[in-house]
Amino acid sequence: MKKGLVSIIIVNYNGKGLLKALVDSIKKSSFKNYEIIVADNSSSDGSQELVRKNYKNVKLVENGKNLGYSGINSALEHCNGEYILFLNNDMELDKDCIKFLVESINSDKEVAMAAPRLVNFYDRKLKSGGTWVSRAFYNGHIRGNGSSREIPYLGVGLIRKDFVDLFGYLFEPDYFIYAEDLDLGMRIRLSGKKAVFEPKAVMYHMHAVTTRKKSKAFTAFLMERNLLTTFFRIMDFRHIVLYLPYALLMRLIAITKDILSFQFAIAFARIKAVFYILFNFNKILEKRKEAQKFRKADDSYILKVFSEKYMFKPKFIV
Repeated sequence: MKKGLVSIIIVNYNGKGLLKALVDSIKKSSFKNYEIIVADNSSSDGSQELVRKNYKNVKLVENGKNLGYSGINSALEHCNGEYILFLNNDMELDKDCIKFLVESINSDKEVAMAAPRLVNFYDRKLKSGGTWVSRAFYNGHIRGNGSSREIPYLGVGLIRKDFVDLFGYLFEPDYFIYAEDLDLGMRIRLSGKKAVFEPKAVMYHMHAVTTRKKSKAFTAFLMERNLLTTFFRIMDFRHIVLYLPYALLMRLIAITKDILSFQFAIAFARIKAVFYILFNFNKILEKRKEAQKFRKADDSYILKVFSEKYMFKPKFIV
């Protein structure tokens, strides 16, 4: 591990048209002590050839199949840095973004992850000022620029490599996509560390360009399954008993809303996710046992970053 070096991992799936803009924005960064690794999920659009031909100093890790965002884990063994900056392929970085993230993570040894402000790539107006999570384990982005503070999670950011090495993975391998970022944030809290929001660090995000072709029902299933799995693997038994009725009630409300708006496939997907949890509960308990080995904080610390005030407001996504 090289002190001060930032290992930048880009997860890519058929993002040939996106990679050049992202890598070029990184190369314009005021922070120069970095290496770039592309974790490619078996793209069929020539992404690999683009990297090999145009970016000789970029490491290419080729996965045999599409592993979703958890495909990032295959690049970890190639990281030589003290920090890992993990990115989606549908982004561009402000020239001072990495510098501000490094300054933020170095400001406190208890900070395991520093997260940027996300600005809409297209209009440069809509902004995400961090994230929220409810005790029902629904979550989303907060409108506005935001201020420096602790947050529950973010899907991109700078993280200490020694924290990632602790678990042996960055994103939960079985999640594929959706809610893997919240799971990471909850593991950070579980270990007694924190994720902080750094508004001076700016990333421009196109948002979900590589996942738009997925059906809304497929998205709903993975989101509900993964959120509930994280709920059971992170919270202590007392709070599971306390908040499970609330979590199920909110899902019942969501299902009812789907049915009333004739989105029957999405309603069925949410129901399917609940039954997945029920029929795979032994597997989830194993995941819980694995995660709880790293518990250094009680739930009062974890719950400090939870809030109910955004629960019934329109979600804001950049």
